[in-house]
Amino acid sequence: MQRNLLFSLMIWLLEVILVASFVSDRWTREIQATEDRMLIAYFGTKKEAEIRHTTQHWFDQLFVRTGMRESVYRYFIPTERERQMSKGFEDVGRYDLFPFIQSRLDVLWDTVYQMIKRFVIACTWLPFLAVAILAFAIDGLIRRKVSQTNFDYPSPMAHRYSIYIMLGALYLLLMGLTLPFPLPPQSIPIGIFIFAWAINTLLANTQKRV
Repeated sequence: MQRNLLFSLMIWLLEVILVASFVSDRWTREIQATEDRMLIAYFGTKKEAEIRHTTQHWFDQLFVRTGMRESVYRYFIPTERERQMSKGFEDVGRYDLFPFIQSRLDVLWDTVYQMIKRFVIACTWLPFLAVAILAFAIDGLIRRKVSQTNFDYPSPMAHRYSIYIMLGALYLLLMGLTLPFPLPPQSIPIGIFIFAWAINTLLANTQKRV
């Protein structure tokens, strides 16, 4: 299990690196604009503005006000003063290498911003998540109680694969934070429904005596 978890995290980090390396900054801006339109169509302008404000606040608190964003740029891109102090190398990479590096860093920070925004959107579904999981969990426990009275045999296969589905749903939600294409806001409640259904199946097929 630990090996599979480590492998999954490595794949997610690889996705982030690939996005920052190959996706254009114009494409990331188009993704944000497309998702903004979908949010307005689904939640309305007021809720979309609230999500955008919260996202910007979290991004500023974590990366801008702490100086992390500026430090990353300064680490990879020399300032004009540093150029002038490097006699004979003032223009090295000025028009090719460092503009390319800056565009990659722009994509990286746009990806981080979009990841925070998608996480904020996911948080708006927390009440639905709580209600759905509670309802499906209660139903699963009732089904388990009924099977105990009827002497039905719980399915070990259903129990095992429901765990796989739960972990897969969580992993897909994690991967969805950084996917380089627009995600409709409806994708989150679908994932929540799949997760809740897996909990229902897990509880209904738990062994009668634990």
